[in-house]
Amino acid sequence: MSGLAVGGLGFLAAIVMIFLEVPVAVALGLTGLIGAWAIIGLHGAMTIGATTVWDSLTNYTLTMLPLFVLMGNLAAQSGLSSKLYQSMSVLIGHRRGGLALATIGASAGFGMISGSSLATTATMGRIALPEMQAAGYTRSLSAGSIAAGGTLGILIPPSTVLVIYAFLAEQSIRELLLATAGPITLAVTLYCLAIWVPIWLGWSQAPSRERAERDERAAALRELVPPLGIFGLIMGGLYSGLFTANETAAIGAAVVLLYGLLSRRLSRAGFFNAAMDTALTCGALYLVLIGANLFNFFLVLSGLPFSLTGLFSSIIAEPILVILLMLVIYLVLGTLMDSLAMLLLTVPLFVPIAQAAGIDLIWFGIFAVMVVEMGLITPPVGMNLFVLKTTNPDIEMVELWKGVSPFVLADLIRVGTIIAIPAIVTWLPLMKF
Repeated sequence: MSGLAVGGLGFLAAIVMIFLEVPVAVALGLTGLIGAWAIIGLHGAMTIGATTVWDSLTNYTLTMLPLFVLMGNLAAQSGLSSKLYQSMSVLIGHRRGGLALATIGASAGFGMISGSSLATTATMGRIALPEMQAAGYTRSLSAGSIAAGGTLGILIPPSTVLVIYAFLAEQSIRELLLATAGPITLAVTLYCLAIWVPIWLGWSQAPSRERAERDERAAALRELVPPLGIFGLIMGGLYSGLFTANETAAIGAAVVLLYGLLSRRLSRAGFFNAAMDTALTCGALYLVLIGANLFNFFLVLSGLPFSLTGLFSSIIAEPILVILLMLVIYLVLGTLMDSLAMLLLTVPLFVPIAQAAGIDLIWFGIFAVMVVEMGLITPPVGMNLFVLKTTNPDIEMVELWKGVSPFVLADLIRVGTIIAIPAIVTWLPLMKF
C-alpha cells in the first residue's frame, strides 16, 4: 500500500476514533505511531515516538502554556472569575438586553480561564440562564447569548489554543496574540448588535429591571477593577513590546498570585487546588501535543499534505476560493467535534495549502480559530447547542436555533470582514515596537 493511501486511511481512522469519543491524544498518537510503523517500520516509528515526546516536553515556546493555565486557575481560586457575571449584571443588567451583554462578557472571561467553549457554555448555562429567565428575557435570546458567548474566550489572550496553533504551525505566539486585538473588538461590537437589533425589532423580549443602588454599583465596579487591571497590565506589556510572550505568562501568574495573597482571597488549600488543576490540565495538554506531533509526522511521511496541495492547484492562484473551501470544511466539522480536535486534525493539512496560496499564517491562525468556534453554534447542529440542551433539557432545539441565528450572522459578517480587510488582523503584528 502506498504512503498516500496509508495517510488517507490514517486520517479517516483518527476522525472515526474522535467521533467515538476516544481521547484526542490517544486517537492522534495511536494513528501516528501505527501509520509511521506501516511506512518506515517499527524501529523507525519508535525512534520518532521517543524524539517527539522529548521535543514536545522541552520546547521553549510551550513553557508559557503551564504558566497561562496556572494564571487562570489562580484567578478562579481567588474569585476573579466567579465575581465577573455578578458584577457586570449589577452594572448593566438594568438596561434592556443588559443581562445578555453581561453573559457575553462573563462567558468571554470564563472562557479565557477554562480554555474550553463547551465548558464555558455548560457553566454559564447553569449560572446565567435562570437569572435571565427570571428577569423575563425571551428564552431563545438567553440561550443564544450563552451558546455564542462561550465561543469568545478561545480568541482572547491568553489563549491556549493559539499557543498550540503557534507550536504546530511554527509561528510567533506574540504576533498571534497581538493579531487578536482587531477581531476581538469586531466580535464584541457585532455581538452587541446581535443582541440589540432583535430586541429593537421586537423579535426578542428583554425587559428593563430596577437599577441597583449606588452602593451596589460601586461595590460591583470595585470587583471589576482587579481582573481588568491585571488583564490590562499583562496585555499592555505584551502589546507595547515590554514583555515577551513567555514573560507575559510568568508575570501574569505572579500578579494573580500576588493579588490572591494580598486580598486574602487565595487560601492555602486554594493554592494547592490551583497547582493540582494546573498539573492535571497541562498533563492532558502535553499528551495532546505529543499525539498531534506524532500524527503530523505521520502525515508528512505519507505525503498527504503535499498531495492535497496538488489537488488544490486548480484554485491555488485564487486564495479567496481556498479560504472559502476551508470555511465550509470547518463549519461541517464544527457540528461534530470540539474546537481543539478540529484544529489538531486540520492544521497539518491546511497550513501547507495556505502557504502555497500565499496566505499569511498569522492571519490564517486567527481565521481558523474564529471559524472553528463559529461551527460550534451553527444550526441545525453544533456542539455548544447540544451542551446547552443537555444542561437545560426544557429548552427546545428550535429555540436554540432561533437564539443563535443572529450570532451566527454576526460571525459570518466578522469572518467576511477579515477576509475583505486582512489588515484588521495583521496591522498590529506588523507594527514595530
